[in-house]
Amino acid sequence: MTTLTVELGDRKLSFDDGDFPLSLGGARPHVPLVGAGSSAPLAHFGLDEGDIFIQPSGAARDTAKITCNGIPVTASRWLEDGDLITTGSTLIRFQSAEDFRLVIEELVEEPQTRSATGRNQQRRPESKQAPIEPLPFSPRWQAPAPRRALRLSPRLIVAAILLCVLGASGWYVLTAQSVMIRTEPTADQLTLRGGITPGIGGHYLLRPGTYRLHAERSGYLPIDSVVEVRRGLPATRSFLFEPLGGTISITSRPVSGAAVVVDGDPVGTTPIDGIEVSAGDHTIEVRAALHRDFSTALRIEPGEPPVRIEAVLEPNWASVSVASSPAGAEIRLDRLPAGRTPATLKVEAGSHTLEVHAAGHKPASHSLQVVAGEAADLGVIALEPEDGRLAVISQPGGATVTIGTEYKGTTPLELTVPPATPLDVRVTLTGHASFATTVTVASEQRKEVEAILEMLTGDVVISSEPPGAEIVIDGEPRGRTGQTIELEAEPHEIELRLDGYAPHRTTIVPEPGVTRAVRATLEPVGSAGLPQTITSPQGTELVLVSPGRFTMGASRREPGRRANEVLREVAITKAFYLAVSEVTNREFREFKSGHLSGSFAGHNLEVDHHPVVNVSWEDAARYCNWLSAKAGLPPVYVERGGTLVPRSPMPVGYRLPTEAEWAWAARYAGSSALSKYGWGNSLPIPKGAGNYGDTSARGALHTAIPDYSDGYAATAPAGSFSANNLGLFNLGDNVAEWTQDIYSLTPSAPGVVEQDPTGPASGTQHVIRGASWMDTAVTELRLTAREGGVEPRPDLGFRVARSAE
Repeated sequence: MTTLTVELGDRKLSFDDGDFPLSLGGARPHVPLVGAGSSAPLAHFGLDEGDIFIQPSGAARDTAKITCNGIPVTASRWLEDGDLITTGSTLIRFQSAEDFRLVIEELVEEPQTRSATGRNQQRRPESKQAPIEPLPFSPRWQAPAPRRALRLSPRLIVAAILLCVLGASGWYVLTAQSVMIRTEPTADQLTLRGGITPGIGGHYLLRPGTYRLHAERSGYLPIDSVVEVRRGLPATRSFLFEPLGGTISITSRPVSGAAVVVDGDPVGTTPIDGIEVSAGDHTIEVRAALHRDFSTALRIEPGEPPVRIEAVLEPNWASVSVASSPAGAEIRLDRLPAGRTPATLKVEAGSHTLEVHAAGHKPASHSLQVVAGEAADLGVIALEPEDGRLAVISQPGGATVTIGTEYKGTTPLELTVPPATPLDVRVTLTGHASFATTVTVASEQRKEVEAILEMLTGDVVISSEPPGAEIVIDGEPRGRTGQTIELEAEPHEIELRLDGYAPHRTTIVPEPGVTRAVRATLEPVGSAGLPQTITSPQGTELVLVSPGRFTMGASRREPGRRANEVLREVAITKAFYLAVSEVTNREFREFKSGHLSGSFAGHNLEVDHHPVVNVSWEDAARYCNWLSAKAGLPPVYVERGGTLVPRSPMPVGYRLPTEAEWAWAARYAGSSALSKYGWGNSLPIPKGAGNYGDTSARGALHTAIPDYSDGYAATAPAGSFSANNLGLFNLGDNVAEWTQDIYSLTPSAPGVVEQDPTGPASGTQHVIRGASWMDTAVTELRLTAREGGVEPRPDLGFRVARSAE
């Protein structure tokens, strides 16, 4: 197999026998040219019996656009190693020493020419010397006088002639060589001129020299070429016929001016005449807006007469009518301007997006699926006026903003609001008088509302046993116990100090019009040296809860009692500390900055000093470990089997209270009687008893406790309302609380006293204790009510505990 490699810089192309003939130049050349190319090939490289030849084509043959070794190529020529082919700014080196190669370079100086012996010689400029003048001629001898002619007989003359003919024939045979002339395809007529050219069936016996070949075939361009005969040249000469092409004329209806594309190349618009194409297969396409494309396949035979094509373009659109209120709005079809309303548009079949824009109004958008020939009417599109902007600020900031009954956020706040609509704006902040106003904002207008919130106050009665303890409020001394102090209605840290007794600390939020009380029984510092209160690294107070024995659960005769509240005798044998209030949003976000308590039915649950909610049990346990690390204490919870579990025995780090500890602290309350509810043992709920599902939450809950209002539609500040006798706030209200125990239906064991129970060793749910701001039924309000849970809830939080030793 013969292989030819074409090299142009770093680019290499390889061709074998089946690829020949190869075009030089043209629209899609096998052998490219340097610089601007030509629209048609200048020549072809052919292959015959393992040798390669070049044959110029068309105008290149007549205008001598191609040279080989400086000699114009006007006919087929065999190529030899070292031949230099030039055309325009392209130099092609032919190499055949090892394999066939065409190396293409840019011509920067005159190429070398090839001598007749095959050696390369540098072309020299012509000499500018003076011309050489010839000398006069004079003969060196005179002709002798004429003699009498010799007389020859006819027979002798005939013999002499025959002898000359035989000698000439022998000489011709001995000096001539056999040459095969071949054309592809076979010529209809073939003539060879330039001397004696005897031949049979394409085989000719020719003496060295130059001959002129002329060949013709129907449907192809004639071949006119020079045939060189000399020793060393191939015995077979091959020539290629170039097929005649044809012309195409194209019209279109019902529209003219349609784009015409032939074999993927645009050639003009209809009507168009005389498109020249080569023989062979072609694809004709005619394209016009709002019409289906016309496409046809066409085969041009060599010498075929001109072809006429009429493209019938089918409509591919439908009318779409659109109007708007207000009228005169801009129409955009697929984001391009298409007129103003009202209008009827011609829209091409397919999927489109139609938009209507008018100043001062919101844009309207419609998706269209247009079917050719099926008109559509979008009717009158009513454009909505642009929204207005409402900015709400307050002094002090951080106040809750509601519009109507919907929570919008906290000040400072800027909102998008519907135009020309009266808006009831309410701004509230704990401990401050609320602000309310009605605002109407015009389209594209910005209006600002500033709420000056007046600070409210409430009375707090502070007493102690023994009396006379020093009162410190928010770090400032305020006298001795046994007095009523007016305080601003916001959280305050109150500490009672008396020598020989452990300090008592609590947080209280005074309420306007309600007298709150702080009553503390000061505990002497015991022999074990345990302080009555400790403070967490975040400043939260934990009170010491003494050991004791009590009955967990409820009697079957108690109204609202559930089956999971079995009676059990429990003994708490070790003192422990329990936080006076739930963990707040601010405290939890110091551990997990990205946590969101969220909102519920438009009510904000994100307020800093409100209890954190929407936390899982593991979130709470990890928070306790984080708090232990800040205090330099060992962590209580460790990872086992992909979940957190408490260590046994439990170290003194921060943790969740066990269910028994929670129930002991909630029901014992420093007295001998066990409390049924967080406020006592009887109904109805007294005013200010706690935060439950009251009438203020009616919009968020399906039901509400009749005739009871605690002033909070959702969560209240941690440490709200009255503390129990141990100084613990909200153990049975505000939010339900995670405990440490795995949830189970623990059976009763008559006569058995469980000591410091911690629940089952495994399970998927944990015990939840205490009522919340969402609870409205007697069953949930009881301190013995218990449930198991896995998922976070908007009314579920936690408080921390610690073992005392």
